[in-house]
Amino acid sequence: MIRPPVCLFVYSRLAETRRTVEELRVARGADETDLHVFSDGPRPGAERKVAEVREYLRTIDGFKSISFHESDRNKGLAASIIEGVSRILAEHESVVVLEDDLLVSRNFLDFMGAALEKYRSHAKVLSVSGYSFPIEHARDYPYDVFFGIRASSWGWATWKDRWEKVDWTCAGYERFRWNPIARWRFNAGGSDMSRMLDRQMAGKINSWAIRFCFHQHVHGMVDVVPVVSKVQNIGRDGSEGENCNNLGNRFETILDESGSSQFRFADTIQLDKAYLRRFRSQFSLSERIRSKLMRWKRSRDIGMGQARSSR
Repeated sequence: MIRPPVCLFVYSRLAETRRTVEELRVARGADETDLHVFSDGPRPGAERKVAEVREYLRTIDGFKSISFHESDRNKGLAASIIEGVSRILAEHESVVVLEDDLLVSRNFLDFMGAALEKYRSHAKVLSVSGYSFPIEHARDYPYDVFFGIRASSWGWATWKDRWEKVDWTCAGYERFRWNPIARWRFNAGGSDMSRMLDRQMAGKINSWAIRFCFHQHVHGMVDVVPVVSKVQNIGRDGSEGENCNNLGNRFETILDESGSSQFRFADTIQLDKAYLRRFRSQFSLSERIRSKLMRWKRSRDIGMGQARSSR
């Protein structure tokens, strides 16, 4: 089984970084894996926290090799990932990418390596996702993966020949912007996608992922998604993460505890309409409103509980 290098992008969250590294270190195959840690430079006021994370990172072991790439200036997550992944793929054919708020299953590295090997020659596959929703599937479904149309940024992998072709400027955006049919088609991956791209192009957000997904859409590509997630996000507390928004229960999932290193991959790239419909519903307007109401209620309940305890 191939063991592609792993890129880990960190910033200032020591507790989350520690948990992410500890879980990755005990994943099967970690001792055969080269780990590249990219630490972004601090924004004003974050110097101490960034220094604490870097100090901790110098103590880790358990990997085939560990390389540290520390930036003196703050690039932001998007630039850090684009530059870091490009740097590693200049020397390797594939890469696995993690951020500092992701717990992985024991078979995460097995799955990512096997999927990268299986679909290496399938040019229509843009990426491999480690994360997936707990979406129900037929009991007689014969595979351990689906194919999706919205790449995940929570534990993912790709190949050099596909990454190098991504247009980070989104050159076709102006035509897309005023084309309602094109926008409707892009939103097949979630009703938030076109608006997110609009905000990116207007400079209101800084996301590499929406541009990656736009490239995927324009070229009719897919991503490989596990039936049972190999990744769980723990960074939804609204802390120092650049794109953390206290996402609530909408993205909670069930982490694979099987430990299996054998996976049933489909030979034919084919989209499952029922899966896509269930996936899209997670990003529907009604689901996003429901999630916001749940967050509001949770915040209110916590506030009331704190008020009672202080009496």
